[in-house]
Amino acid sequence: MKKLFFILTLCVFSATGLSAQTQKNEPLAQVEQVAEYPGGMKSLFAFVSTHLKYPKAARDKNIQGKVFIQLVVEEDGRISETEIVKSLGYGCDEEVTRVVKAMPRWTPGRNGNMAVRSSLVLPIMFALGEKTSK
Repeated sequence: MKKLFFILTLCVFSATGLSAQTQKNEPLAQVEQVAEYPGGMKSLFAFVSTHLKYPKAARDKNIQGKVFIQLVVEEDGRISETEIVKSLGYGCDEEVTRVVKAMPRWTPGRNGNMAVRSSLVLPIMFALGEKTSK
């Protein structure tokens, strides 16, 4: 029996360009130590693949591709200020936003011994294919 499944690929990108943290406490695009999901990339992949659901509208229209979401990791590890920077539509953007906002606290980025607000971009890929059973 053929079954639909989707593939997620995750990479963490620092936002491009060097910025200085201002008096407004703007998030840093580049830090000495990048914020990290608890347990690392393997745990991040497991969380997303467990919680993300392929939207029906995207499945029905055979929509595939990447959604890029920018997020801020606060000094205490909370996720804030999410924004879709590359859209896929058909419910995929909303689903990625929902899952990212549900994430547990990250280990914050650091400059020296100080935790800082930092900005990251996560690409999450939606792909349909056939799953074969053995």
